[in-house]
Amino acid sequence: MEKNIRMSPLQLTGITQENLAQATVLSQAESWPHRQEDWGMLLELSQGVVALRDAAVVGTTLRTNYGPDVSMMHMIIVGRSERGQGLGRKLMEAAMESSEGRELRLVATQEGLPLYEKMGFQREGEITQCQGNVGTVEPPIAGVSQATAEELDDIIQFDRAFFAADRQALLIWLAQNGRLAITRSEDGRITGYAALRRFGRGQVIGPIMASSLTQAQDLIRFFAAPLAGEFIRIDTDSTSGLVPWLDGIGLTRAGGGVRMRKNAKTEPRSAFGLCSQALG
Repeated sequence: MEKNIRMSPLQLTGITQENLAQATVLSQAESWPHRQEDWGMLLELSQGVVALRDAAVVGTTLRTNYGPDVSMMHMIIVGRSERGQGLGRKLMEAAMESSEGRELRLVATQEGLPLYEKMGFQREGEITQCQGNVGTVEPPIAGVSQATAEELDDIIQFDRAFFAADRQALLIWLAQNGRLAITRSEDGRITGYAALRRFGRGQVIGPIMASSLTQAQDLIRFFAAPLAGEFIRIDTDSTSGLVPWLDGIGLTRAGGGVRMRKNAKTEPRSAFGLCSQALG
């Protein structure tokens, strides 16, 4: 006679640094490239919830607040042994507590789409993930320069106009832990910027905010030219026009996601490059 196997109770609690090693294992089981250092960066900028069973991490969700009006939901993972029991919704609802009135954004996997649509998120477009060992890239002829500390405030203001939310904390982190480059008009106004940082298997270029496709390509050239042969990833809006050009320099399509919003109240512009699918 078979005995009923009782599972130990599930605990939802705030995620902390102590959970990051197990969270990294959970994300890598989904073939996500995040290192523990990448989780640490996300936690530094975010708040979130972790699901524990027998002290083991079996689910996560993070929320990054950008100013008073907008939040990104991300790192929404449920361990394979826990699926089909509503844990994804519970994690989302717990992470969304105190977010009433905020616009919520996320980039969804195909697996997550049904849940997010049931929770009121609307599809708005697609993100294409391009990556690979970059080939030989000619540097921009002129017009792109390494950003200085004195130019950070201008970059923050430029990003706010594009992203329609305040990502000051993220951009300060990028300035301190990565590199920023800018383009300027003849009268000195910033017309574009991009960031380079270590992530996953190599480097990520993004955000990439620019006034034209040519400017976006020049910003990418600035960072990619010295990195020939190295692994680079760029997540771009599928309507940006960048994908064929990226393929030509060795960064081929490797999946992507669906842009979604709930309680939309802003008008962000399409990005030539995301900081990441998690952070927008």
